Amino acid sequence: MTPPEQPHRPPAHDPGRRRFRFWRFRPRRVRTVAVLPTLLTLGNGICGFIAIVQIGKGMSSGQWHHFHWAGFLILLAMVFDALDGKVARMTRTASKFGAQMDSLCDLVTFGIAPGFLVYALNHKGPLTDRVVLVVSVFYAMCALLRLARFTVETSPDESSHQEFSGLPSPAAAGTIASAVISYNVFQDEWPLVNAVLNSVSAALPFIAFALGVLMVSRIRYAHVVNQLFRGFRPFVRLVEFAVVAILIVIFHEVAIFLAFAGYVLTGPVLWARARLVRKPAEAGAAPAPPADGEHDGSFF
Repeated sequence: MTPPEQPHRPPAHDPGRRRFRFWRFRPRRVRTVAVLPTLLTLGNGICGFIAIVQIGKGMSSGQWHHFHWAGFLILLAMVFDALDGKVARMTRTASKFGAQMDSLCDLVTFGIAPGFLVYALNHKGPLTDRVVLVVSVFYAMCALLRLARFTVETSPDESSHQEFSGLPSPAAAGTIASAVISYNVFQDEWPLVNAVLNSVSAALPFIAFALGVLMVSRIRYAHVVNQLFRGFRPFVRLVEFAVVAILIVIFHEVAIFLAFAGYVLTGPVLWARARLVRKPAEAGAAPAPPADGEHDGSFF
């Protein structure tokens, strides 16, 4: 008696079977989100979008106050950006969804909006329109690379948020925004200071190019909020913070720009100091190989 015929089964390496199994497994859906950190992140993106709208209005009307509003909106978005991650870590609601959304909002607010602002202010300046466009696109793409690298290399825990590898994109955007805010604010009171600030605003394409290079570099920058305001500090430090806050409120047009410019310069200064001022023993010793996920301290 002949055995009954067995049904045909495709081999394990059959491509049709793999295709069938591919459709069986679907990506994991996002069912719940943290409400408060998500709203703060959305506030960041909303400020960035309205800043772009203000820049467009300034280009069409030629009125400078639209650019001022765009600068203030970028600074306001920095407040939302500083709060959303902090709130997510404090409430233990940090997630991959929040990290991805934060990077997308940061790209709009701290990448595209400042790049568009540089182009809007200088496309009719001494440089040609094509050069200004290239610099603006270069800044935006460097911000994109910086944010993508930050998302991949940074974990949600608080220990990985003590310093940055490369200039943070909010600091770069704040430098450009504060330079625009300081334009023509001291025209009647201090003409010399006004002339210096206006020359800084005219040099925005060169500043944006340098900021883009610093964003994709590996220069270390401190996390100011976590290192200055975390833990206990002497009472005199509280008085110093109060005095600095009062000065920033009174002379906010120039104080904010000086604060951002000083923060941007700390990275290259400390990087050059670490390589120029070395002890003889350290100079002759062989460098240790970098660990996984770390870099060897080079510029890029």
